[in-house]
Amino acid sequence: MRRLGALHDALTQATFAAAALCTVAIAGCYCYEVVARYFFNAPTEWATPFVTYGLCAMIFLALPQLTRGAEHVTITLLVDRAQGATAHVLRRAILVAAAAACFFAAWFCADASFAQYRMGILTHPPYAIEKWMLSVLIPYGLLSSAVYFLRQLPGARA
Repeated sequence: MRRLGALHDALTQATFAAAALCTVAIAGCYCYEVVARYFFNAPTEWATPFVTYGLCAMIFLALPQLTRGAEHVTITLLVDRAQGATAHVLRRAILVAAAAACFFAAWFCADASFAQYRMGILTHPPYAIEKWMLSVLIPYGLLSSAVYFLRQLPGARA
């Protein structure tokens, strides 16, 4: 199990690095678009689709790392007010519920991505790409996050 965990962590680090590259590319593209549009009166057609696609990729490539480090949004009102064994049970229940929600959403999104692939659905022109190429990142991010929620279960202490 340690080897699988190490492999999962390595994949997560690689996709987080890809998300960071997406962020840099998006910022550079956006700055180029502003300069081209407002200083040279020559707006691009490709900048908006590139930024849109990059944002989708960035979010779901970074999601597992955020879950791994417990840097996601968490509402801890009940856990913070609970004590002892009750807090422990609540933490574990929340992790299981989060994992279940991510597994379900990953399954649903994977099914939609496969349907897009089968039907050859494209994004909007002028720079259309096959939609599944982007949407397949959604189940990846959700599935990997679900696994991290389950991996955090042993450490969910009161």
